[in-house]
Amino acid sequence: MLGIEVEGFEHLGEKYKGFVVGKVLEVQKHPNADKLSVCKVDVGKEQLQIVCGAPNVAAGQKVAVGLAGAVVPKNQHDPNGPEQSRRTFTLSNVKLRGVDSFGMICSEYELDLGADKDGILVLDTKAKIGQQFSTFLGLDDIIYEIAITPNRPDLLSHFGVAREIGILVGKTPSLPKVKLKEGKNSINKFFSVKVEDKLNCPRFAVRVIRGVKIESSPEWLQNALRAVGLRPRNNVVDVTNYVMLECGQPLHAFDYALLKGKKIVVRTAAKREEVQGSGFSEGVRSDKVQEKFVTLDGKVHELPSDAVMVCDGERPVSIAGIMGGQNSEISDATTDIVLESAYWNPSSIRRTAKAVGIHSDASYRFERGADPNASEYALERAAQLICELAGGELLKGRIDVYPKRIKQKIVTLRTSRCNQVLGTSLSQKEVIEVLKRLDITRSPHPLYEVVDPTPSPKERRGVKRDSSKDALNFKVPTYRVDIEREIDLIEEVARVYGYNNIEIKTRTVSDYDHPFTKGVLADRVRELLVGFGYNEAYSISIQDEDTAKLGGATPVMLMNPLGKEMSRMRTSLVPGLLQSAAVNQNHGNTDLKLFEIGHVFQESQAPQLVGNILEEERICLLLTGTSSPRHWGSNAPPVSLYDLKGEIGDLLDACKLDSWRYIYYPTSEALADNPICLEINGAGAGYLGKVKHEVCRKFGLEHETFVGELTLSSLISHKVSRYTSLPRFPMVRRDVAFILDAATPAEEIERCIRVSGSQLLQSVELFDVYQGENLPAGKKSLAFTLELLSREKTLTESEIESEVQHIVYRVKVEFGAELRDKEGTMANIVSIH
Repeated sequence: MLGIEVEGFEHLGEKYKGFVVGKVLEVQKHPNADKLSVCKVDVGKEQLQIVCGAPNVAAGQKVAVGLAGAVVPKNQHDPNGPEQSRRTFTLSNVKLRGVDSFGMICSEYELDLGADKDGILVLDTKAKIGQQFSTFLGLDDIIYEIAITPNRPDLLSHFGVAREIGILVGKTPSLPKVKLKEGKNSINKFFSVKVEDKLNCPRFAVRVIRGVKIESSPEWLQNALRAVGLRPRNNVVDVTNYVMLECGQPLHAFDYALLKGKKIVVRTAAKREEVQGSGFSEGVRSDKVQEKFVTLDGKVHELPSDAVMVCDGERPVSIAGIMGGQNSEISDATTDIVLESAYWNPSSIRRTAKAVGIHSDASYRFERGADPNASEYALERAAQLICELAGGELLKGRIDVYPKRIKQKIVTLRTSRCNQVLGTSLSQKEVIEVLKRLDITRSPHPLYEVVDPTPSPKERRGVKRDSSKDALNFKVPTYRVDIEREIDLIEEVARVYGYNNIEIKTRTVSDYDHPFTKGVLADRVRELLVGFGYNEAYSISIQDEDTAKLGGATPVMLMNPLGKEMSRMRTSLVPGLLQSAAVNQNHGNTDLKLFEIGHVFQESQAPQLVGNILEEERICLLLTGTSSPRHWGSNAPPVSLYDLKGEIGDLLDACKLDSWRYIYYPTSEALADNPICLEINGAGAGYLGKVKHEVCRKFGLEHETFVGELTLSSLISHKVSRYTSLPRFPMVRRDVAFILDAATPAEEIERCIRVSGSQLLQSVELFDVYQGENLPAGKKSLAFTLELLSREKTLTESEIESEVQHIVYRVKVEFGAELRDKEGTMANIVSIH
């Protein structure tokens, strides 16, 4: 409803459905088995008789009981199958050695909670009889897998998502209140912070806690981290991760004893000669070789010179905003810690994370944009939890280097513009109320300078100051890094007001009298091709060098490729469609009609092009498989070039193009065998043909495949169509067949007929081509259907005869053609049907 997609959800306690907490009331020996016991168990609503084989079962114990119908969480090995095979085990009421058993008392192994198979799991005496076992374990929650778009880093926390849900339910969530008990010793006596790179580190805050005890986190904290896919480490590190997930601010804890000089310096990475003997890894001094740094995961990374580092008095101890180092990590021997909460320049984090190849939870948030004003709360919250779980003395005060506070942005919104874009009729008061739910409030700040999204030529010369009464100024919270312009606020109004509340207004508009323009052409082409039975494909525009060269042009190389397989921009849409066809074929879909509309790129020496790069939007069609659905009564014929040729012709006709033709001549096209070129309005517009066998083999395609690639802009028609009423008078058809030289193109004969005909000639269609018996060597027969119509009267036979004879005469004169009669011989009269 708000644009946040829930990709999936998982009930944590689902696998414990049918398992409850029970209390063993009595234990008696089984009358027919020495190793079995007959137990009387209270499960809350009733008391059950259960046969148990565990040696440690005893009266008074709280145990986990599986009722009839429950599925044992731990899958069992199938003794009759391979070692890897497993089978589920569903509980039922059974007789064991002649005694009824209604359920099962479970071991920790059967409950998938441990490896002990021999004894039952004995629960805490505080467990409530009849309670669902999942509730006893604290697994009565649901995990949601939420897809967060890159522009919404404010949703990368539980509080951020709760804040968004609050918009729907009309409530405002709140973070836990922080109450700190500080010691008498001031932090400034024991520690200091210096930020040299203020551009990339606008804010850096620390707290110091002395006398902590490093141990495992309590069960509730470990369960919370495991539930979202994090591995618990110890009570200090776990708190930093927990607070990051809670409020979205990454934190880092250093071992105070390992920090040289008892201070932190934030600066860019240095070369070897600048820090010789300062604790960096040793090596040959060089201006070009960067320093190496060992991160918490034990990997060695070469640092780019512009990487921002958190250092102590002598050496780096953390790659800022990405990952800490082994030389200052929290261990079991740690007693004093320095807790860091900072805000980093997103572009710096992105650049460094890519250079060193590290993508951590912290970098994921910082490179998208954290809230600079959330650092303080996260630091205090983490300090409180660490003191609660690890003990210790929190030194008085905190060090917070924040020389220039990052303020809320002021963005102007015009209510009239909002209604114009959304098609609504909201009042200023309604707009204000909608944005208030997002914590975006009115600002008394003087009118802000904004640029109209659709400025006039005069307005493009500078910034437009909107001083109308319609303009409202709003303060945007610092956590909403995605809101910068008026249109961003309009999107938020639409999102919160509700897309379903925006009225759909339908207007009856006829565009038949207007040619297609580039703005609507792509959508119109999509609509037509989907109607032809095609499916649209989307392929990535970055390819490896060999694939990019298949397009026949010089590919554009990326300056910062992710790898060799993504180092060039595509020069053709065909390889992408071939890859899509191969994937479909591997999944059993062999009859395919695919198309794609997208941009291609190639290097060009044209001086007017910026950077010598030619960018062009194209449309590509692909056919493979059979031309019709399979049927038991007949074999479906495979697709051919004529199928593709006909559909491209239909597409051109639907785009109101009538000045186009196919040209048959050899080309250097790298992808297709003997392609047919297409010419529109006298200019080349693309080609179609059968994909070369070696190209199909490269992509793993087994069937003949046909492609057509056209320049999208060539489909723009500048002709205005005129529509008239249906004719009142009948259409007359005449067939005429010519015998002429076999080398004469049919297209030339059709052109001659059209030019020779008067306004009565409505259409010309070639319906028969013949060479063989009854024709002289080197000759062929071409038969055309002529359609004649007058909108003023019914044509007489003499008028029809005169029109046809004139056309025949012009063809005879221009091409030396003869007429062919019904028997196939030459005739001196027109064959009329």
